[in-house]
Formats: sequence, structure tokens, C-alpha cells
Amino acid sequence: MLHAIRYTFLFIILIAIAGCATYELETQNMEPVMHEAGPVWPPPPQTPRIQYIRSIYGPSDIGMKKSWFRKTMDSIFGKDEAEEMLLRPYGIFAGSERIYVTDPGNRILHVFDMGERKYHEIKKTDKEGFKSPIGVASDKNGEIFLSDSLMKRVFVFDKEGKYLREIGSDNLFIRPAGIAIDEERLYVVDTHGNRILVFSKKDGSFLFSFGKNGRGKGEFNYPTNIFAGKDKFLYITDSMNFRIQIFDTNGNFISTFGKHGDGSGDFSKPKGIAVDSEGYIYVADAQFDTVQIFDKDGRLFLAFGKTGRGKGQMILPAGLFIDEKDRIYVADSYNKRIQIFQYLGNKQ
Repeated sequence: MLHAIRYTFLFIILIAIAGCATYELETQNMEPVMHEAGPVWPPPPQTPRIQYIRSIYGPSDIGMKKSWFRKTMDSIFGKDEAEEMLLRPYGIFAGSERIYVTDPGNRILHVFDMGERKYHEIKKTDKEGFKSPIGVASDKNGEIFLSDSLMKRVFVFDKEGKYLREIGSDNLFIRPAGIAIDEERLYVVDTHGNRILVFSKKDGSFLFSFGKNGRGKGEFNYPTNIFAGKDKFLYITDSMNFRIQIFDTNGNFISTFGKHGDGSGDFSKPKGIAVDSEGYIYVADAQFDTVQIFDKDGRLFLAFGKTGRGKGQMILPAGLFIDEKDRIYVADSYNKRIQIFQYLGNKQ
């Protein structure tokens, strides 16, 4: 009886404190470290083009710590701090000072707000938890689009993580993976369907699809990732054809490059893809543990990264994204982190 009274009293105190204590992660009394000493590519004495900036494993890496109240509540309700750490990051998107990372290992979406130095996660739709979150994107209004390969849907949330609606159905998708958006449309890679599905971003209505299984131009063999460039082209990783294919936004084939091999410029397990402000095409290869950079004609320009756990090293890199400031985000999957690099420009 005495123990029950004590726990009841403790609970009342915690509820009272909740009125004036935040459940959010509090920032430390320090500015986050935005740059760390790290390698550049190519190495000196050549002119550097890519510079390592930093790595993110979890909320503490953006200058944050838990409030006393949050720690107490997590202890009472048994929340595992490991859920807030990256376990198996895959898809990544960055915009408006936020970094979005899908984590199929933890079955959540991590949201790192670099501007306000806050963190939150999205775990579920309106009814059930995620099963295998893969692709992610966000528009200028802050709406978040997330694909789940096992739930066969793209789910839409507002900026704060509130569920809004879903796009797609079991009849349309077999195994949705990478996604991309532009002003009006949502593009979804259906890996097992060997095609790209296009939807209205506004109301989620299905517009059209393009592609089929095969090795010819405009055909796919297990495509995985997609990037919508500012040039109005779609860049798609045709993974098991070991190549990159480029289309316009209406699904018309433009060009292709790449082949299977173990030499420079070849592909083995190509996954993430992105394009910088100068039109260079970046491709993460999970077999080579590197990111290769190609010009618009598919000629190798530069490569960075190698197998390992150090700065700029990778193990099974997956998703890839480049923001408006030419910052390069790599989901370093097996190392349980996001690595951020900077493209320094080709006109130094």
C-alpha cells in the first residue's frame, strides 16, 4: 500500500512538472560543430573538389542533449535510447535545414533539424507502425513523403510529423523504393515492378508509369533509386543492369551510361544517386564502398570514399542526396551514420 502511494505521488509530481518542462530534446549551451578536420579528394597537391564535413550517428551529433524530464519519462516508460540512433540508414533527403533519414532497421524516420538543433522521429501512419521505410522526400511546404516497401504505399505527413494521407495501393505497387518530387509530381521507383510510377503530388492520383523489365533503353532490371534534377531530368539507378538511365519528367528516355565491372567507372551494386549544381552525377556503390562522380556524358570525373569506418570511409553506402548548397549526404548504412561532404566546385 505504501509503495502504491509513493508511485502515485511520483506520478502526480511528474504530471505537474510536465506543464512547465519540455518533452523535446534540449540543446546544449554550445554551437554545433559544423566542420571537422577531414580528408579531401583528390588529395594534395591536386586541387580539392570534395571535402569531408561531418558525420551524424544520432541527436547528440547536432549539439543536443535530453532534458531532465525527458530522461525521467523515458526511464519510467522504458524507452530505448538506441531508437534515436541510426541503426540501418537507407534513404536520405535534406532541405530547409532538415535532414530526413529512413531507417528500416529501426522502422522509423529520423528528422534532424539542423537550424533549431532539434530531433524527432516518425514511427507510424495513422493506424500502424512502419514495416520497411525506404524512400523519403520533402517539399517547400514541409510535407514529408515516405515510401514503405512492405506496406506498398507512400505516406504523407506534415512538417511536424502528423499523418495526412497515403498514395498508392496493393494493385499499383509491388515493392516501392526510392522516391523523388518536383513542384507537381511524385515519382516512385517500383523495384520489383521494374517501372517508375508517377502521381499528382497534390491529390495523390495516379498519372502514368514508364518502364518494363528488360535490358533495352528505357527498360529496367530492379531499379532502386531516383533523383529529380533541376534540369527537369530524372536520374534513375537501374541497379541490376548496372547502369544509370536518364529520362525527362514525362518518362521519355534521354540517355544511359555504365556497365558491370570492377574497374574505375564500373558498377557492382549501384544504389543512391544525386546531381550537383554543375550537373555532375554522383552514384553510391555498396560493393565498392565509394561514391563515383560522372559528367553529363557519363565519363568518370572523380571518386571518393573507401572501405572502412574512418572519416570519409564507408561500408555499404545506400541513399545519396545533394542539397542546394552542394552538400553531399551519404547514408553509410553498415557504419550506422550519415556522412556529409561538400562539393567545392570545379572552377577554383
